[in-house]
Amino acid sequence: MGKKQKKSAKKQGRGCVGTMVRLVLWGTVLALLVVVIGGSYLLQDYREFQQALVLQDGEGVVLEIPAGTNWEGVVARVMEAGLIEQELYFHAWARQTGLTGKVRAGTIRLDGPIGLEELSAALRRGGLAEERVLTFPEGLTIFHVADLLEAEGVGSRAEVLELARDPARFGVEGVDTLEGYLFPDTYRFGSNVSAEQVLARKVRRYEEVTAPLFEAHQEALEGLAESYGFSPHDVIIMASLIERETGVTDERELVSRVFYNRLDRGMRLETDPTCVYGETTYLEIPHPRFCRDRDNVYSTYVNHGLPPGPIASPGRASIEAALRPDESEEAREYLFFVSRRDGTGAHHFSRTYEEHRQAIRRYLLSQ
Repeated sequence: MGKKQKKSAKKQGRGCVGTMVRLVLWGTVLALLVVVIGGSYLLQDYREFQQALVLQDGEGVVLEIPAGTNWEGVVARVMEAGLIEQELYFHAWARQTGLTGKVRAGTIRLDGPIGLEELSAALRRGGLAEERVLTFPEGLTIFHVADLLEAEGVGSRAEVLELARDPARFGVEGVDTLEGYLFPDTYRFGSNVSAEQVLARKVRRYEEVTAPLFEAHQEALEGLAESYGFSPHDVIIMASLIERETGVTDERELVSRVFYNRLDRGMRLETDPTCVYGETTYLEIPHPRFCRDRDNVYSTYVNHGLPPGPIASPGRASIEAALRPDESEEAREYLFFVSRRDGTGAHHFSRTYEEHRQAIRRYLLSQ
């Protein structure tokens, strides 16, 4: 082989080696990128897993954890119940939070919406030896709640009212009482539940329902703030008026519109339930002696605008109605309504005071 051929061969050899080195380097870089990108994706996916709900609002399951069940068995039952899909993530999260080895046996009833933290607390707490179911209908005042809990043997009426008048204790700031913040629902507790635990759970349920509700209706909230100076608290006050005035689902948005129509025209709201809101009057039937009492700061017959606070705990439908009153042209003309007293709970709506007087004679005075 000549000198030129040898030099050429050497160059080719060095070129092949260089190419191989470059390929190896590029391969290493690509592998690292895959690891980094894949790791970032997994980390983000894991974070989303940690933040996701295991049960949505309205969903419920009963989880059975037999005595002696090991951790693998607990995971299997949690997955069978449809609470968890990513088994590896659940293992990692459980080790991270110290849940493994801390699960107690029993029958555990879970009601959404709950996340991993609530699931963990329930698993650590275990099944309830006895269960107490308490139902709080929409429209109860704190005084009704106090009566109900005392009748159920969950604290005294005085204790419940004392707790309800200390909203900061439950993380509710800027208000005088828990009125309006004790969400109506059916709750399950252990047999030895305290009044404070019941109120705390009702406040937490209020937050679970209203936070996404207000977020979904952010534009409506901003519109009410601009038009009426309403805060979210004012929305709850309005919702409580709607709740106390009608239990008919289809009427809530129309009742809401009547209240806003009256505000738009500078009229008093003149809604009867405000006349008898109070510790000594909440069981009374509305009467002029209450409605025309100028010392009654809640009476919307003698005071303009909203009352100083909610007059009951409204449900989701009434809160939505306060956020979204009926927008139809017909509804925007209504200024009055009166109960039909036909057993349906429905009302007759009127545009003028004369029409309203005729409706009163027809439905209330039978003339």
